[in-house]
Amino acid sequence: MYPRTLKAANALLYASSTLLIIAAVVYCAMYKDMPVWQIWSAVALCIAGTVWGLYYVTLRYRVTAEGISRHVYLRCTQRLLWSEVARAELEESEAQGIASCHIILHPHSGAPLRISSDVLHLDDVQELAGDLRTIGLLPAADKTSETDTPEQPAS
Repeated sequence: MYPRTLKAANALLYASSTLLIIAAVVYCAMYKDMPVWQIWSAVALCIAGTVWGLYYVTLRYRVTAEGISRHVYLRCTQRLLWSEVARAELEESEAQGIASCHIILHPHSGAPLRISSDVLHLDDVQELAGDLRTIGLLPAADKTSETDTPEQPAS
């Protein structure tokens, strides 16, 4: 397993949304005739929007040979060594042409770590699942081929 960092798939969208929220509040505060309570409400909503956006902009999963760690707001919020994983689950689905992949790592004690393609790049999550299969935390993938056809009875 080679070291890598998994980042939010839409980090740029979250960053630009946060900047637009800040710009809108600054514009309203500077150029609109608004009561003070509305300005303070806008500032409070701006802070909430900034916290929301920065969460996804700073979200990182660092994968190493020793384990995986989750980082938010530039600090480590959860660390899990591979030796501490009691069991791992892989949930793959496809709905309306959109594939989804979730890895849930259950430690011997503590909260599980969920790695999801809802936030991360699908290819990154699937690649991590392949690595977890290699080290034995996930069972081997089914190798049924779509090109296999049932045998036709002889006439």
